[in-house]
Amino acid sequence: MPKFNNILIVGLGMMGGSLCKSIKKNKLSKKISAFDTDHDALSYALKNKIINYKVTDLGKMEQPDLVIICTPLSSYLSIVKKLLLKINKNTLVTDIGSSKGGIHRTIKKLFHDSNISFLSSHPMVGSEKSGVKFTRKDMYRNKVVFILDKDSASKVSYLKLKSFWEATGAITHEIDSKTHDLLMSQTSHIAHLMSFIFVKSLPQNILNDNLPLLLGGGIKEHIRLSKSNPQMWTDIFLNNKNNIIKTLTRIQKNTAVIKSMIQKSNKTEIKSLLKNTYNKTK
Repeated sequence: MPKFNNILIVGLGMMGGSLCKSIKKNKLSKKISAFDTDHDALSYALKNKIINYKVTDLGKMEQPDLVIICTPLSSYLSIVKKLLLKINKNTLVTDIGSSKGGIHRTIKKLFHDSNISFLSSHPMVGSEKSGVKFTRKDMYRNKVVFILDKDSASKVSYLKLKSFWEATGAITHEIDSKTHDLLMSQTSHIAHLMSFIFVKSLPQNILNDNLPLLLGGGIKEHIRLSKSNPQMWTDIFLNNKNNIIKTLTRIQKNTAVIKSMIQKSNKTEIKSLLKNTYNKTK
């Protein structure tokens, strides 16, 4: 029996569309509705039976019992203000944003003041590809989904959200927002930022001459990550900027140290640094 009557996905990109496919595959809702400003994406999803209903105006949607916001962070505030004009206290709202500072504090207060249950989520999934045409029904299977600040909503809401994610095949993990953003700044966020910097630093002819096809997996991975959605990652970097700046500062210090070692041809110190790094990851 479906867990929900009507799930609304706000943002029908690759992740939102994949979530629709997972919801459908696992029969988690009687109806799947989706809102997006890209009407072509909505039409594609409807034609290919990824969704049941397309929503072009949040003010005219059918009442959902679960809303999942899957848009870039910079659009959250305008979306939430529109949602609050329509949804009621029976609606549970979550999102899949990668950073939980800044804008999240604002929208959490808006939902709280309106007596709407809101619990933030962060699935550890993604791809450099974007758009509903790249969706996968198994994207969330066996992937970790963080549920943030579970005590900020009722136990019933938390258990409902936890049950939903686990029904998609995901593995849920509880974490607080502050710890989450610090962890992301030191792992996922900095990895993407370093890939953007790395590719930015490559001579243009290396990219133009298709040399990446001849190069190893490490460089290919950097190039792959650098193709990630620019709007989404701009929002993430700015929303988690304090943590990211601290991580960047540490990287700059380490870069200066090894640069000095190489300049001085200090074989012993270079080898020791590399060995310590190797042992750290064992």
